Amino acid sequence: MNASSSSEVAGMDWAFYARELKNTGSAMLPAYMVFSEQELEQLDSIQSRIPEEAVVRGDAGDTHDIYVRRIMTDKAGEYPTAVNQPISDEIIGMLSDDKRKRVLSALFGSDSEYFIRRCQMNRMVKNSFIGLHLDAASNPDYEFSVIVQLGRSFEGGEFVVHVDSENKQVFRPTYGTVLVTTCKLSHEVWKVLDGERNALVYFYAKNGGINSRAPGA
Repeated sequence: MNASSSSEVAGMDWAFYARELKNTGSAMLPAYMVFSEQELEQLDSIQSRIPEEAVVRGDAGDTHDIYVRRIMTDKAGEYPTAVNQPISDEIIGMLSDDKRKRVLSALFGSDSEYFIRRCQMNRMVKNSFIGLHLDAASNPDYEFSVIVQLGRSFEGGEFVVHVDSENKQVFRPTYGTVLVTTCKLSHEVWKVLDGERNALVYFYAKNGGINSRAPGA
């Protein structure tokens, strides 16, 4: 990490967001706090070169209506695998650089090593939605998910975390915001009403080996 990146991370008030994440299970960081505007534009440019597929069902049986560009897959009983290389390598390299490692240490309040196990772009158009699901159902080792908002103009598409049967946290992301949430709480993305919502989504775990979810489960 160069000196400017180090001082940039050190000078920000990560404690507030670390407390929020610890106490509520979620924290939405303002635009340009984790990625600069130039880095966001670079991520968007890189991901646009990856082929996409329509997805209507998640790997835990949940229902969706989205388009996905896959960067890293994490299948039950297998090691996480980078796909669509070498394009995906550029994205993973940026997400795993020294600056982002310092960010994780400050945000998670831990010096433990975390591994990106799954990474993808989710593109949502009018009437797209992501149904209620639990990320840990895909891999019980998942601890945190990170959602980087790259969509510039859309309505709806709120990210909703179900804290318990009666309480919800409703987040309305805008371009450049980074939402971090525990994988132990169910969540959904409400229907997009207009425009196009694009988000880079990736998942962290301390286990970098085989996905401990049983194949076929």
